[in-house]
Order: sequence, then structure tokens, then C-alpha cells
Amino acid sequence: MYRIDHCGNLMHFTKGGTANPLNYEEAYNTFKKIINTLTIKGSTKYIFGKKKCVCFTEAPAICLTRDGKLDTAYFKRYTPFGFQFSKKYIFNLGGRPVIYSTTKEYEDEKDNDRINWRYVSYDPNLEGKRDFTWEREWRIHNDSIPFNNEDVKLVFPNREWIDRFVQDHEKEQHGDCEECYCERDLIIYKFTDFIENCEVLGGTCPDPQKFPWIMIDMDEK
Repeated sequence: MYRIDHCGNLMHFTKGGTANPLNYEEAYNTFKKIINTLTIKGSTKYIFGKKKCVCFTEAPAICLTRDGKLDTAYFKRYTPFGFQFSKKYIFNLGGRPVIYSTTKEYEDEKDNDRINWRYVSYDPNLEGKRDFTWEREWRIHNDSIPFNNEDVKLVFPNREWIDRFVQDHEKEQHGDCEECYCERDLIIYKFTDFIENCEVLGGTCPDPQKFPWIMIDMDEK
């Protein structure tokens, strides 16, 4: 059933360094490292009991962007470089929605390793000071999760960053090919409507394969 407040996908976003989480260059480098290792590593930050988890949001596309960027009214710690998975894939790896509840309820379950990693502080009596429900978070309790190009779509702030990634990728795959790009079909979705657009990069490298990653352009312009 189609609903604008519901989405069948989950997103994991990257960020820059500690000094500036919104540094796009640093976030892009982190993004590329994840792709090169085909692994997203877990973290203990903001997680009760310091349980290592990989985190996602199930917020639908219409709730995420403003002028091609993550809406900073909400997503203040992340950039729009990310990885989109289906809920089925993450669920089958053990991912589950978090439990938004009070710290006391977490304390009651803190020794229960089957569920304690899912708790996130929530108390509407604190007038927004403890309300992260807008993140609509999912978690996997694991050190890391693997993936390949069939499991995920890559998310970018705009077409310029997609073009840079394609050039970086082809150079890494084929060396210093200064006079051409490899001729491959690109599959790029507009994030707000998911209309598929196939394009061909001109060039002379004899590689008939499609570009191995499906990409999503966050810029709605």
C-alpha cells in the first residue's frame, strides 16, 4: 500500500569528522571507504549500554530533504551521502525498529541482551529535549554488516557528486585512463520521484558492463 508517511526502505547516512560532521569532503571519503570494504561498521555512540550497532532511518524521501540537502532542522549530524537498503534485507540480518521509551524502562531491561540495544530515550514531558522519534530509527546489533551492489543503492547530494564518484570509481578500476571514460550505462534515480534515467558515458574503454552501482540523486531540482 502506497503511503507518503511510510517507506519500504532504510537509509544509513555518513558524516564528516568530529570537528565538523557536515564536512562533505570528509563524509565523501568515509562513504568511499565503506564502498571499498563493502562493510558498514557499527558504533556505540548514543546507544544505551554501549552496544555496538549499525543505525538507519526509515523516514520516507519526502521527509528527508530540503533544497537537495538533508533537512538540518532534524538531521544535524549527517550529510546526504548514504546507503539505501530494503527493509526486508535489514530485517533478515536482524535489524529492528528501536523502542522509544523512558530511561527507566531501559534500566528494567538493561541485562536483557535480546532487546536492550533497541532502547532510545523518549519522554514527551520534557518538551522536545528527549524526543528523537522523528528519526524513525532502526538498528542492527552487530559489529558490522556486509553488502554488495545488489543489496544497496548509493545516495548523493546532487548530480555533481555522482559524476565525481563515477570518475573516481572508473579511474580506480581502470587506472590512469586520461582520454576516456568507460562506456557504461548509469542508472540514476531522482530521490523524490524514483524515475529511472539511464545514461551512457562516452568513451572508448571496451567494457560493456553497466556501472555496478545504482545511484540516487537527492537534489529535487
